[in-house]
Amino acid sequence: MTIRVLELAEQLKVGTDDLLAVCTLLEIPATSRISCLSHEHIKKLTRYYLEGKQDP
Repeated sequence: MTIRVLELAEQLKVGTDDLLAVCTLLEIPATSRISCLSHEHIKKLTRYYLEGKQDP
């Protein structure tokens, strides 16, 4: 399963620019909002945002 950066940003309720910045931080090869993300990349990004929301 792959989805585009734009679609994941909508699901996570974050901006595409923010998501692309996190992709760079996590060394995920996404360069635009229409870049495709693999299942592993989606899990990694989702985990990043969920853990970030739990911090006070």
